[in-house]
Amino acid sequence: MGVQSLGIDISDSHLTAVVLEQQRKRLVLNDCLSLPLADGADPAALIRQLCQQLDWKGGACVCGVPLSMLSVRNLTLPFKDVKKIAQILPFELEEQLLAPIDTLVTDFLVGKKEDAGASVVAFSLEKAFLGDLLEAVRDVVDPDVVTPAMAALAGQLARQSKVRPDFLLIHADWHSSAMVLVLHGQAVFFRRLSYPEEMILHPPFHFEEGRVEIPDQEAASECIRLFSRSVERSLEFFRVENKEEGRPERVVLTGPLAEAPLFAEIVQADLGLPVEAIDLLAANTVFCPEALRPQWHGQYFDRALSLALQGFKRAELNFRKEGLAKKRPLFSSRKQVLGALGAAAVMVIGLFAFLGYDYYRLQQRDRALHEEMVAVFKKTFPGVTKVQDPLVEMQARIKSAQGPASPVLFLHRHKRVLGLLADISARIPATVTLRVSRLAIDRESVALKGTTDTYNAVEIIKSSLAGSPKFKSVQIVSATADKDKKNSGIRFEVQLQLEGL
Repeated sequence: MGVQSLGIDISDSHLTAVVLEQQRKRLVLNDCLSLPLADGADPAALIRQLCQQLDWKGGACVCGVPLSMLSVRNLTLPFKDVKKIAQILPFELEEQLLAPIDTLVTDFLVGKKEDAGASVVAFSLEKAFLGDLLEAVRDVVDPDVVTPAMAALAGQLARQSKVRPDFLLIHADWHSSAMVLVLHGQAVFFRRLSYPEEMILHPPFHFEEGRVEIPDQEAASECIRLFSRSVERSLEFFRVENKEEGRPERVVLTGPLAEAPLFAEIVQADLGLPVEAIDLLAANTVFCPEALRPQWHGQYFDRALSLALQGFKRAELNFRKEGLAKKRPLFSSRKQVLGALGAAAVMVIGLFAFLGYDYYRLQQRDRALHEEMVAVFKKTFPGVTKVQDPLVEMQARIKSAQGPASPVLFLHRHKRVLGLLADISARIPATVTLRVSRLAIDRESVALKGTTDTYNAVEIIKSSLAGSPKFKSVQIVSATADKDKKNSGIRFEVQLQLEGL
């Protein structure tokens, strides 16, 4: 089973629906249905009935609303950027609409771009109506798009009329008609036209057995002429108000009354333009099964068909935005699933790259610390040329020098023996000749015994170590010349009191 799309057209007098299915590269008409809408009836109840009769199981859904439910305004703005238009549009419409702007949901079409700016067609729909409608039908259908039905139909015809992009679209419905002026392939003017009073009170048209019947030819002709004059006046008003010089080359006639030959003949004579009818099924190569041919009337279902076709494309207009936007699942399409998997893969690769880089940095840091410890060890014990593990070897030498009472690795909290040795070694100047005969470290003090050249060297050792923050005080316990051996130097002992114990 392929992807399905449901187009629902809400008009003033009836609801029509078309179900299309995309089977590989072919579009197939699955079903179509029309239900009458009584004056003042709630379209939500009829939509529920329509979906139940169509046995709608889910898929893309586009719902079209008539121009009678919308406020349509033509504006000219001094810029072309769509984002700027969206920002400024509510302020431009505020003084032109009867209802407060915060009670309406608005969308727009950019009709024509010029050097000085752009012409914009703005559509406004009551939030309360749309919210109630969506809530009432949510259990049977949740439309992806809610859009003006005439905009969907005009856009569909414009895409198929690139050779002749200037035309006037007239959708002749039972109780009213709607017109759209398309210039250069862009819809620039929308208007709903009511029929003359005689046509509403005494309808000269009847739809029987799939055909439009005209019992009174003279009355019907007069009503159509009055309608044609309304079309002419509307076009002239638009040209004057918007200083528009473009004119349509033809008239495209759709809607239930378009099937009446008399309607097309009189419109063509009065407007002086050729009138055409377009078969949207054939234009879009939609396959219609034999079982559906008796109930299919192209002009009757044209707007619903254009809405169903839009379900396979991105909509230009959509009133489902902000608080009325459709809540979509986290992964609603195969493309989103693949995108999420791709993003996850990138994150995993990035994580491993970061861990690899961090491991490399730690290795470099460990190597640098090892080299520094080796350097300290060799400086402390000059006779050693090869050091494998400076920490272990330092512990062994200290233990052998101190005997059984040698201190533990940690003197206090985070103070280490190796750190004290490194500090002592770094502070005694290299110019001082020093031979250490005994180094005793306990939890409170450090005793340093050895020989040097002069008494002045002993003072230098004391003053150098006194500048260390690791020692509270440094005292010379003794400093005497060795009389037993000639020129043997000065024997000394320095006591260093540890800081922070």
